[in-house]
Amino acid sequence: MVTIKLPSYTRREEPLRGRPHRFLTIFASGVRRELKRWYNILALFLAIAFGLVSTTFNIFVAALFQPGVAIDASYFFLTLASPVVLFFTLIVAAAVGSGLIADDIRHMSLTLYLSRPITAMDYLLSKASIVAFALVLAVAFPAVLGPIVAAILLYVTWEVAVVAVLAGIAFGAIATALFSMLVLMFSSLTPRKGIAAAGAFAATLALQGITFPLREVIGSDQIFHLSLYENLLGVGRLLYGVEAGVLAWETSLAILVGVILVSTAIAFYRIRSMEVVAPS
Repeated sequence: MVTIKLPSYTRREEPLRGRPHRFLTIFASGVRRELKRWYNILALFLAIAFGLVSTTFNIFVAALFQPGVAIDASYFFLTLASPVVLFFTLIVAAAVGSGLIADDIRHMSLTLYLSRPITAMDYLLSKASIVAFALVLAVAFPAVLGPIVAAILLYVTWEVAVVAVLAGIAFGAIATALFSMLVLMFSSLTPRKGIAAAGAFAATLALQGITFPLREVIGSDQIFHLSLYENLLGVGRLLYGVEAGVLAWETSLAILVGVILVSTAIAFYRIRSMEVVAPS
């Protein structure tokens, strides 16, 4: 006689990890992967080195050739206003962020992500945090550390350094959010990260380039609102206490926030359109 018995063991069920754990898993794996690529490391190194050296050099020149002039926080704006900073920022954002979503689309792993207990917004924010981490190192870190180094070298007072540090944190936060979402928006629109990187450069540098010819044709400085770079400088002037330029900082800030929100919305709905929904 053959007796069939039910198994006496029980299958061990793995508990569902919490939402923060899922978020941090994507962030940590993305950072490890991106920091293994030599061109990302080179771009970060050049951005940080230029920011720190340029900031210290500007303050050194001001202290050497203008000994009687008080150095305030506005001197630190000279580094951020350099087009080289914009170029390095775009390089870092494009190198790190252009393939974050595009690669998942090309390898068809995006649907696998979204088939797990993770929402499209969690996926998007976790990818944005990877780009933000790199941009904080490339932009915000030199903007914050530069005044501290200048104060240690006794080029400026600690009161000036604190004001410049707070301004650098605010400016770095705006620039980080802007370029993170801009790059991820283009990354969500194509499976090829080269096209995504080109789109981010075109949206920034091309608009910057055409504003000057259009200014001559139209005859109004308000055309500079088309440039993300000029709008960033308009907000930066307010933060660092620099004399206001031709653009009103309120309008510039509204445009930057609008670009961030629109980029986030486009990337979000693009990701949602590729989400696999089980039939009811």
